[in-house]
Amino acid sequence: MKRRGFSLIEALVALMLLLVALIPMAALPAATSRLYMASAAREQAALLAVQKLDELESKKFNDLSGEGSQTIGGYKMTWTIGEAVDQQRKVRVSVAWNEGKSKFEITRQVSAGAHRTST
Repeated sequence: MKRRGFSLIEALVALMLLLVALIPMAALPAATSRLYMASAAREQAALLAVQKLDELESKKFNDLSGEGSQTIGGYKMTWTIGEAVDQQRKVRVSVAWNEGKSKFEITRQVSAGAHRTST
């Protein structure tokens, strides 16, 4: 007599193989969401840093000096302005978030005779 269909063992093996394939796929949306949030936070930090650099560059060259800090919505921004060397100053802006675990930093050279700078 021939039997048709699957035995219980065959069905369990097939179910286990299916689970092994589907479990990692179930974790994919959560991992994608975390990556998106980290990317959005870094983009916001970069935007804040560039805005601060633009604000500092809009000042007169001789008025640029010292350092400062500011907190905006969970982002702590600090900046330092170097001494004038050959009519240029180095301006560095750092933005930290996630309780200081993440950081973005940008530096530019500001010239005395030009409003345009290089990064």
